[in-house]
Amino acid sequence: MEDRKISWLWKQVEEARASGDGEKARESLERLLEDSSVKNTPDENLATLELCRMELDRGKVDTAARMLSSFQWYGIPGAAALLLAADVFLKLDMFETSLESLESYLKLYPRDADASRKKGLVLLMLHRDDEAERILLSVARRERYRVASTLTYLALLEAKRDKLEESLHLLLQARELAPYDEKIEHSLLRIEALRVQMRRSAIESDLLPLSEVVPGMTAGMLGLHGYSPEIANIAADTWSRFCASNTPTGRKPETWAAALEYAVTSGGPHFTQEQLAGEYGVSVSQLRDHYHILKKSVNLPPTRLLERLASEGSDLLRDTRMDEIAEILAELGSASDEFENASDAAAWVFQRVSPVDEVQRREIEEFVAYIWRKKGYSQ
Repeated sequence: MEDRKISWLWKQVEEARASGDGEKARESLERLLEDSSVKNTPDENLATLELCRMELDRGKVDTAARMLSSFQWYGIPGAAALLLAADVFLKLDMFETSLESLESYLKLYPRDADASRKKGLVLLMLHRDDEAERILLSVARRERYRVASTLTYLALLEAKRDKLEESLHLLLQARELAPYDEKIEHSLLRIEALRVQMRRSAIESDLLPLSEVVPGMTAGMLGLHGYSPEIANIAADTWSRFCASNTPTGRKPETWAAALEYAVTSGGPHFTQEQLAGEYGVSVSQLRDHYHILKKSVNLPPTRLLERLASEGSDLLRDTRMDEIAEILAELGSASDEFENASDAAAWVFQRVSPVDEVQRREIEEFVAYIWRKKGYSQ
């Protein structure tokens, strides 16, 4: 009779969860835990963990922590209970306990990539970084580096080691795989802020000269702004040629980095000087002055977007009005925040230049879509 009641209550929990009725699921779990026949059984373990997960989802961390303060397994936990326990304990920063659950689960299912990935994260939290790296790299190889969460955990590992350039690169890869993941976007912003802060601290402590700080900072921001690694290489080469005959002055690498980005992107879709000044946290007048110094000191590379993308298969160079189109597309780069999608952006272009035929219209539409993707906007 008691077994039938317990089974019925679990069925109520499952049905409530399936229908999204959190209160009914909570009520059924509480009734389970109040039943004397459930005490000191695996059912008590599972009901407690399920209830704690619900409390955590509500932000009731203290309540969940109290419920698990004297947690112990009754009997041999099943695979589902072990995974649930690992999640709950991880959210409570009880990393050792979470690791124990994951290791028990992986003895049953050693090829489970999700559990292995989570174990790598827990090891990272326990500062067992070498072990974490081995596991996460193994998982990443099995996944062919196509799972955003694995790349994100590897990015956290690189950030812990102060390898912020590598961390940023991994996060950008993760964002390409999961462009709407707010956690990845938040991590990107944190890593970039930390990177700028560390670079600034290094400058203030005279640990690194401006000549070494600026190209890395520019590369990271170019990536965040949607440009390809090729443009970062152009920026690094431009900066190297500048430093070969000049000693950059000042205490703010951000100013030089902003000027350098503008210098190597101004021939194609780009941020305006005002926008870049805001992005880098510098004044427009400083950016403009530093840009003019760069422009006078080195021959800036031909960076018109149509010319750069010729090697990537663009046929638009055959158009006799290349300069006119290039100028309009350059304006598009700084005006793209005004559009909701690539179609709106293309319509904006066609208001300013008329294609000579349907082939050219299609080419321009494809080109605008390419720019849209490079800038990181959703379609």
